[in-house]
Amino acid sequence: MFKPDLLNCLLLLSALWAFACSHTGIQPNEERTIPAPVPDCQGNFVRQGGLISRPVYKTWVKYDHLEFKKGFDIAVKTLQSQGH
Repeated sequence: MFKPDLLNCLLLLSALWAFACSHTGIQPNEERTIPAPVPDCQGNFVRQGGLISRPVYKTWVKYDHLEFKKGFDIAVKTLQSQGH
């Protein structure tokens, strides 16, 4: 019969500890923010409207390095593919 002694128990526990630690990665202390591909539009946020009408929320973002013709062609193809 197998008799568990202190050495076998330590070996088993160290093997289990090594196995558990090998499957958990090192976790960073703080969350890293991933930069968004779209510029932030919060700086240009405007709430319009009065007491009578419902509020209208508007914002805008300026994109650099965009080609108008290419964007227009993509928009037209998207509308055509949706059946408009």
